Amino acid sequence: MADYRLHVFRIAAEQLNFTQAARWLHISQPAVTQHIKLLEEHYGQALFLREPGGLKLTAAGRALYEHVIEAEALHADLEKRLQAGMAVMSGSLKIAASTTIAQYLLPRWLGRFQQTHPQVAVELRMGNTEEVIGGLLARRVDLGLTEGLGARRELKAEKFYDDEIVAVAAPEHGLARKAKLTAADLAGAPCVLRESGSGTREVVERALRRARVDPRKLNVVLESSSSETIKGLVESGVGVGYLSRLALRHELARGTLVVLTVPGLKITRGLHVVLPQGPRAMGVAGAFVDFLQGAARQEKR
Repeated sequence: MADYRLHVFRIAAEQLNFTQAARWLHISQPAVTQHIKLLEEHYGQALFLREPGGLKLTAAGRALYEHVIEAEALHADLEKRLQAGMAVMSGSLKIAASTTIAQYLLPRWLGRFQQTHPQVAVELRMGNTEEVIGGLLARRVDLGLTEGLGARRELKAEKFYDDEIVAVAAPEHGLARKAKLTAADLAGAPCVLRESGSGTREVVERALRRARVDPRKLNVVLESSSSETIKGLVESGVGVGYLSRLALRHELARGTLVVLTVPGLKITRGLHVVLPQGPRAMGVAGAFVDFLQGAARQEKR
């Protein structure tokens, strides 16, 4: 069953009165107080403000309350699956994911999914957006994860994550030292881009057009299907690169790459789970879609 101490906290947070919470839970008021005290010690933060007018949730308390509501809803859904004989998932799940998602987002998430469903055999294939869609249309995979979908009536897409693409350069690059940059500065600089057909490149070119930069006039010195290759080239000073923040966590932290901020140029995209048209996915595929949505919500916090 769900963590009882968190359940006590939820009732206390809704009642904002430990005595009333105790009546609702059919336990003593000191027991409610002790449960809350132990939670506050565990998290190292006060969850309630004790004021003359009564109790009030702290910022940490509000965050925990939202988490508990979500966790109890997930637990209720799991109980339904158990009662329906669906909770013990087994079988195979074939996923095709675009490069950025497969390399920088899925590894830590897939590990958690397989801990929850150890009897599911997951096969992950990586490719650009066109290759992912091709695998879905040919029914070689159960679901796809891409930056976009395009005009595909046979498929449906649902956003599960918000991503940002940024222009980056080596710290010693001339643009990195310039106080104020414009889109024209980026357009004139040698750059390294993802290959044609990739979702990243499509989003970058669309954003540049909005900034009145013709992508056909970019000074492209190299193209690559690998974000790792692009990072290495940009670090060496070859030029400017356009990459997802997901791919840049370590480089930005170490200072081997810097973000080139251009006023008015914001490159964002949704990451989508893509499925064949039809009823909502059930079984292993449906469980993974639910897991993706929950993992994305947790990462936003």
